Amino acid sequence: MFRALGARLTLDHKGVAGVALFEVAAQRMWSWANDGLKTAVEYTTSSEGLKTAADSFAEGEFRENGRTVTALRCDSDNRSLCRVTLQRPDEWDPSILWLTTVDAVRTGDAVDVGVSVEQDMRHLRVPPSPLAPPLIALLHDFVNAGATAGTQRLRSSAEVVVGSEQIDSFVESCLLDQGRRLPVVLFSAIKEEDGVYPPNAGNPALAARELCGLAHVYVMPRVEDSHRLTRRLALLSVYDGAVRVYWPRFRLTDPPPRHPLHLRQRLNTASGPAIIRRVVEAGARSYRPPDGTATLLATRWRKDEQQRIAVITSDPDPARQASLLRDELLRVIDAQVALEHDMETLRHQLLRATERTDELDSQLTGVRAVPDPATELSGRPSAPIVEAIAPDAGDVALGD
Repeated sequence: MFRALGARLTLDHKGVAGVALFEVAAQRMWSWANDGLKTAVEYTTSSEGLKTAADSFAEGEFRENGRTVTALRCDSDNRSLCRVTLQRPDEWDPSILWLTTVDAVRTGDAVDVGVSVEQDMRHLRVPPSPLAPPLIALLHDFVNAGATAGTQRLRSSAEVVVGSEQIDSFVESCLLDQGRRLPVVLFSAIKEEDGVYPPNAGNPALAARELCGLAHVYVMPRVEDSHRLTRRLALLSVYDGAVRVYWPRFRLTDPPPRHPLHLRQRLNTASGPAIIRRVVEAGARSYRPPDGTATLLATRWRKDEQQRIAVITSDPDPARQASLLRDELLRVIDAQVALEHDMETLRHQLLRATERTDELDSQLTGVRAVPDPATELSGRPSAPIVEAIAPDAGDVALGD
């Protein structure tokens, strides 16, 4: 299986105790799991957010309609973990299997939520979208409750950027924010009419809905504001119906191709879904579970193993007890061999990734200028930097 989607959110407690917030999140996850057991015909969305959570949460494995839900929780000192997984076949292609894992980890008053969607296909083809309606509803509930990603507040709708003050705030507080973890997708209006966007770019409102918790979506409805943005960002700006994706760790000295620009003249009917898919795939590649997930899972596994060993050793029949302990020892040996194999595979992948990173660093050294702190704050590139980021002939076609 390979990961098709990944999202990390931090819930804002707003003065509410972390334990209470964690319990609400756990109940909402359980509600989502119950929705996941339904078919597409049976599913109906709820509009009451986290308050719709039922006062029930059951650990264990549940099967219905060819779907499987597994739920567990673990408490250790001032930390807690709630994990709910949903395994289901695709509604339209049963040969595709989806495995969605939602983790909520509480450390003190901080509650982090991680969402991972993995996909298993029996044949190679263009994979469908991992954005199932119940999962989108779950992300919307978390975001509407005040979730953040890094230092940025998340929104479930597209934010409008109008006027010089908002342009400056957008550049300084969003694009240049080094604590921003998610990409920014910026839609610009066509030059013929304010507030109109190319149909082939996709509906910004729909893009914001589908990318809720995965990206920050902004719209710039006035042409004059695109001129202001160009004075701030130069070749990194957006204009005349184009759409641009600004990746995290954005700098004014970045080469333009690093942040893909989808020009109006090159947009087609597949461009809108392609932009969404590109953002989703980037989030899937960079996803990591919430901090402490592995430790809490190991704690839970250790407790379960201790209980199972206690049951084995309490068997009054010595022969049966010896047989069970021998089987247990063989199982542990097999698990150890599998773990060694996985570690060797990960070590090899890490080595290859390190080599690739060194390769890319050496290529970027000749492209990217050394950042100037004064330039980073003012947003006005100095002359040497302008010369350094001037595109080559091959960079003019930014492509989509």
